[in-house]
Amino acid sequence: MESTTRQYETAVNNAAEISQVLLDMEGGKYVLALFSELVQELLDEGNTSVVRKLYEAVEIPIKQDILSESDATAWVTLFATALGDALEEGIF
Repeated sequence: MESTTRQYETAVNNAAEISQVLLDMEGGKYVLALFSELVQELLDEGNTSVVRKLYEAVEIPIKQDILSESDATAWVTLFATALGDALEEGIF
């Protein structure tokens, strides 16, 4: 049990440190680009759960057609642009 607790503490500490470094890089723009690439990769593989989770997190109803294959790239592009705009406005 003690070993599991230490592993958990280490994982949490590492995640916190990585998060802070990523947010500090280029004023948060690096993590935005990285996040956009990861979402695009998931959508390219047909995994739409990440998009569903984002909608659920902010309690916005999702329309089924937003996740169609032809719209996936456009969705990520628009999402990344919106996040970039928010970052530039200092909301991030």
